[in-house]
Amino acid sequence: MSEFLIKIGKDQVCVSEAVYKEYYKMKRRERYLEQDIKVGRIAVDPDEETVEYIPSKEDSINRLMDLGGDFEDDKMIEDILCDKATLLILQEAMAELNEKEQELIQALYYKDLTVREVAKEENISHVAVVKRHKKVLEKLKNYFL
Repeated sequence: MSEFLIKIGKDQVCVSEAVYKEYYKMKRRERYLEQDIKVGRIAVDPDEETVEYIPSKEDSINRLMDLGGDFEDDKMIEDILCDKATLLILQEAMAELNEKEQELIQALYYKDLTVREVAKEENISHVAVVKRHKKVLEKLKNYFL
């Protein structure tokens, strides 16, 4: 049986083969996380006679901005994800509305018509439009609860 040693501090410690292998897997993973993903490298292919720069897997915000990434609004990723989730819920909620309710939301929020303009288009009072609008918003609000 061969002897496996690992260095702990200043001491050499005798361990089993299984412990030795796991220890070096951990050490390799640590080196990967500490160094490999943070530093780009150059890959040389002698057969093809090519040299390729492989950028690090961990990137700086400055380099990403140089490549056209837009991080100017200082919006946190959590906020962006919440906004996208909210939009998905809103799309589902809109699909649950009947055709008239969807048309009202489209007119007021997407076509930027006023309540009076919608009322004139539909030949009803603006008060009726306001009431319908309130009902639709309540339906949508309940979908988020």
